[in-house]
Amino acid sequence: MSTFTRFAAIAAAAGLAVLAGCGTTPASKPGLARPAPQASSSPRASATTTSSLANWACQQPGSYLTAIGVGEHAGSDRVVFRFSGGLPAYGVGRAAVVYQDPKGTTVPLAGQSYLRVVFRGTSAVCGQPLRRTYTGPPVLTPYYPELLTVSAAGDFEGYLSFGVGLAARGSYHVFTLTGPDRVVIDVSHVQLGKFPGIWDITSWPRYWSQQYSWLNGHQPWLSNPAMVVEAWARSRWPATPVITQVNASTFKVTEPSGRVDTVSGTRPVTVPGPWVITKIVRGGLPG
Repeated sequence: MSTFTRFAAIAAAAGLAVLAGCGTTPASKPGLARPAPQASSSPRASATTTSSLANWACQQPGSYLTAIGVGEHAGSDRVVFRFSGGLPAYGVGRAAVVYQDPKGTTVPLAGQSYLRVVFRGTSAVCGQPLRRTYTGPPVLTPYYPELLTVSAAGDFEGYLSFGVGLAARGSYHVFTLTGPDRVVIDVSHVQLGKFPGIWDITSWPRYWSQQYSWLNGHQPWLSNPAMVVEAWARSRWPATPVITQVNASTFKVTEPSGRVDTVSGTRPVTVPGPWVITKIVRGGLPG
């Protein structure tokens, strides 16, 4: 997974402060958040969470973000935003694209459905000089069945924003908890079916990881069908065989022996992302 642009606290003439992070999430497996204490007191299945708390308390009055947790339950996934100093006002809604506040650039999010989360009257920094109240990473990539990405999207003039990347457009539920104060978003699992890819990218978690990397500028050729077929051919033979495109999703590959194979593929999501090979039919020799 590529390293997302870190958010830093800036005390410039404009008085701008943005969310700061510490890099990618430590994990025991690629793309999975490390275990941490349960984020909710509700009577549900236990969850794995990622939680990063500042080891000091901000002395200024007001609401401040202190931790973000993610967890997988039976039938749903969860993201939890924890605050000190009281619960802020908040809004959660679907978005075709999540933009970075105030720059207006697109926030990369794995998945094909997105939520924009905005907290009002709060921040992730406090004091003079500015100190971080949330010391965790700016991006979490658990790659659960539905919850794929939680990414900082701005901390500007009392508005603290996040983007949430989902595997599909499923239902979601938002509620609050106290002791400590938390805003919780549960997203229901959506059945995506068996992943269609049969080479290199062969599972949904692997695809979401590659998609997120691709969105951050890595391996741009993964969205080019001809180049994906060429990569497959190079993995089989020292020299690239003759490749002829039949249509948008089908290619003829002439092996060094003269055998002609048919390779087909698709982009398995409704948004931009890598193209994957879904079928390979070995052909006969000419004549």
